[in-house]
Amino acid sequence: MKRMVCHGDSLTEGADIEPAYRWPSLLENALNIEVVNTGIGGDTTGGLMSRFPTDVVSRKPDTVILMGGTNDLWWDLPVNYVMANLYTMAYQAQYHGMAPLFGMPMPFVLDRVERQPFRQPEKGYHDLQEKIGMLVSRLKIAAADSEIPVLDFHALFMESDGTVPPDCYLEDGLHLNPNGHRKMAVLIADSLRNLFLLP
Repeated sequence: MKRMVCHGDSLTEGADIEPAYRWPSLLENALNIEVVNTGIGGDTTGGLMSRFPTDVVSRKPDTVILMGGTNDLWWDLPVNYVMANLYTMAYQAQYHGMAPLFGMPMPFVLDRVERQPFRQPEKGYHDLQEKIGMLVSRLKIAAADSEIPVLDFHALFMESDGTVPPDCYLEDGLHLNPNGHRKMAVLIADSLRNLFLLP
């Protein structure tokens, strides 16, 4: 493997984190491959899909991590819509000779995010957290049926009792701090070494 694209929203872009400490950059250093970050804050899976030919296919990567859906669900778009868009990109990736992986959207720290001044989700934060969990559950089942590898960032940041420890998050409760980015990079690097027999 020589090149990877990480395609997503602000959780991929690395909102408010210096580029060198974002998980795609950490992954590039860990695996000694080229890792291109095409995350755009606020983007939906529809936006990811529209950018896919330019941002992903044109770069001819060996593999692509597809992670999105939080912003779709923020606007109360259906889980089926999110899954259809993610699968469209996954199948296009396979058609163009690259291996897709699904990155599961992570949960957020509810008591922090509720204090933020930005616009709330269409149906509130509790509904959004529930729908993210629903997307993760359904996407993991569908991915197993399709033999598409999954990177379970949702489980990485959620305790068994359903709580989300704040130590990996910025003050906004939505985005990860450098510690969270390091945890993501370690999980991805270990997974890719196992999947593709990387050193």
